[in-house]
Amino acid sequence: MGSAAGIHGKVEGLNQTLTALQRFGVEAADLKDVMAEIADQGARLASGFAPKRSGRLAATVRGNKAKAKAIVIAGRARTPYAGAINYGWPNRGIAPALFMQRADAALAPRAVEMLEHGLDEAIAKVGLQ
Repeated sequence: MGSAAGIHGKVEGLNQTLTALQRFGVEAADLKDVMAEIADQGARLASGFAPKRSGRLAATVRGNKAKAKAIVIAGRARTPYAGAINYGWPNRGIAPALFMQRADAALAPRAVEMLEHGLDEAIAKVGLQ
């Protein structure tokens, strides 16, 4: 398996919020769609920011569905250089492109809004609003 670069943005307190909401019947799975949407948007942004020498790296950027987190990864077995391109490799003269971090920074404000909307919908679904 190739090395992968990932977006590491984090919403502080999300796990505690989900744990508290589970007591009222809201499940982390209820947020799966909004997490997938956030991951998809992050993947589109990261792909756009990725260097385009051949385009193969940008084509590997994808979002993964998860119940309580949005994950964006880049790289596959045929593109094991994703981490080196994103984070740099000074010994090889590779400067960091930081395309994943640029996507994270660009998406962060919108992702929080999307997450708030998803939480509001999940809360309303169990009749707590």
